[in-house]
Amino acid sequence: MIQWQLDTRCKTILELLISREGYISIQEIGKILNISKRSVYYDLNKINDWLNMQHITEIQIERNKGIYLTSITRQKIRGLINDVGQSSYYTLSPRERTRLMICSLLGSSKPLFIEQLCLICDISRNTAFNDLKAVRQKMERYGLQLNFEPHVGYKVEGSLIKQRALFLYYFQPLIDLITNKQISGIHELSFYNEMIVKEYLKKLKVIESKLNTTYVEGMLLSLAVLIHVLLMRQDHIAFEEIGVDEVVSTKEFQFVTQYLKDLPRIEQIYVAIHLLGSRVQVPTAKPQAIDTVNLAKELVLDFERLACVAFEDRNQLISLLSQHLNMSIYRYRYGIQIGNPLMSEIQSSYPDLFDITRKACKGLRHSLGTPIPDSEIAYITMHFGGFLSKKNYGNARCKILIVCPNGISTANMLRGEIESLHPDIEITAMIPVKDIETYYEKSDLVITTVDMDCPIPVIKVNPVISEEDRVRILSKVVQKISRNVHNNITLEKVFRIVREYVHPRDHEKLSSDLYKAFQNVPLQPAKTTASIRLMDVTLASRIQYKKTMQDWKEAIREASNPLLTEGVIEPDYIEAMIANVEKYGPYIVIAPKLALGHALPQDGVNSLGLSLLCLEEPVSFFHIPVYIIFILAPVDKSSHLGIMRDMMTLFSDEENINQLLKIKDPDKILTFIKDRIKEEVIIPYED
Repeated sequence: MIQWQLDTRCKTILELLISREGYISIQEIGKILNISKRSVYYDLNKINDWLNMQHITEIQIERNKGIYLTSITRQKIRGLINDVGQSSYYTLSPRERTRLMICSLLGSSKPLFIEQLCLICDISRNTAFNDLKAVRQKMERYGLQLNFEPHVGYKVEGSLIKQRALFLYYFQPLIDLITNKQISGIHELSFYNEMIVKEYLKKLKVIESKLNTTYVEGMLLSLAVLIHVLLMRQDHIAFEEIGVDEVVSTKEFQFVTQYLKDLPRIEQIYVAIHLLGSRVQVPTAKPQAIDTVNLAKELVLDFERLACVAFEDRNQLISLLSQHLNMSIYRYRYGIQIGNPLMSEIQSSYPDLFDITRKACKGLRHSLGTPIPDSEIAYITMHFGGFLSKKNYGNARCKILIVCPNGISTANMLRGEIESLHPDIEITAMIPVKDIETYYEKSDLVITTVDMDCPIPVIKVNPVISEEDRVRILSKVVQKISRNVHNNITLEKVFRIVREYVHPRDHEKLSSDLYKAFQNVPLQPAKTTASIRLMDVTLASRIQYKKTMQDWKEAIREASNPLLTEGVIEPDYIEAMIANVEKYGPYIVIAPKLALGHALPQDGVNSLGLSLLCLEEPVSFFHIPVYIIFILAPVDKSSHLGIMRDMMTLFSDEENINQLLKIKDPDKILTFIKDRIKEEVIIPYED
């Protein structure tokens, strides 16, 4: 039997349980320890395994009551808990365990048994079997199969290229845990031999130096680990779509053959593709067979539907994203990481926009049958953010000076490429090097095709802009615009100052009251770290429960009445929503049984608002039964994104919709939504 050792958090839970004489609920444990219900259940599984070893009755959870320990059980546990040690290693979350299992299965040269996965993740057999269900689902999502054979173990079958791409995708977020040795079963990892990996990493860094470039952080380590894996497995891929002759002629391949001589030639080509593909477009042997324009169109439409926005320059955005996808599809397939220097900043500064973009990319991921890394999500987020902000800012523009000694035709070509990257780019001039000093004060950034020094940031690009050039320019532009925007006074800044003088228990009410007081005052720009949330605009007075409606038009009108009565919207806004559904069909049905009515701010919105109508009997939206109708009144393209993010989190689980429909009292509906939002936001995004 596997000998489980209590970690710090499990011991804390046990001490909490033996200190209580009555019942304690899972929710209360989670609240005290600031962890999710799922994490509490996971820890209780580990505790029960430990109790079994001590021949003590397992902890039982009584429905609607919680956990209760008899005085005898408490005495037994109290007598043991002070005598046992506790581990100081990091406790893996369910998502981290899933990633670790995927990498272990894909990175092993032979099938794995459940006991090995238990040792790697430090979990019980029951927990491991549950985690394997998630692993199998993720494998199937990308056309791979997780098969089990008695006396042999678990093995992944399917495209080798996809297996490697998936390995790199899931290994990247594990890097810190592995390199900092925070995984208790690190010595059980067949795919990570520290000594061998360090040796390959050293060689890859020499190649990096020889190429006079810098690869994104973590990329070379991931590749070093993958080299170790592919040498262990000794199964080699075949290239059908890649231009092998072009790869062989590159410096990247020449250096790989020089420093990685132990690799078979086909794998040297594979490594060279990664080194090459992270900087420039992957060379292909035949034209792109995928319609990237249609993919980009679907991506934009999915974002508009999820974010409740409409882009005026939709075609320009589609064209821009199509170009990017055309260059990136092979990167996705091979797991090549181009990186994004602003990825962390985008995730933390624009969490709503990033999260909605990631959800919008689900269709893209499904169409391509390959994962879309967060660095790419951040890149696409920057594009969406740029087009959302196109009319939201007056002075938040990035002024770019083009310095090009190769003639006006090259400068004009550069200008067209650069202007298409972001709507807030302003080209101040196109000049030769000798005239640059007169433009310093008028420009934020210099883009040039030659080496040069000057007191403002400079980006040297190729005459024909590469994908790496695009990312560097776009990153600088977004950084500049973000700096301008965040210099403004925001409602969040006001809240941070005032809350220091208020008891923490009143922070939530303070936030809500501040929002209500300032909702018509132009304090808060569209992009801000602290966004307006669902509970900020959901009021009991705007919630209705009705038995039935005659048709969907009446349902929209009835659901809109609270906003109309309060002056949040004008009658024209209701007619605009109805006209949109008549024109575009039931696009406002965003989840089973649920519709979200909305139109444009200029159609008659006075202030940001949300109302809700719940029906006992469904109304038909073009033969789709709908029980719940939300009405959103947006004041611009982005201030409501936090609301949309919460709604997607809440209603991605159909069970939440079913439970909501059982409640008929507006105050209880409000309480239910509030409780579920609090519960859901601590559950991490599943890859």
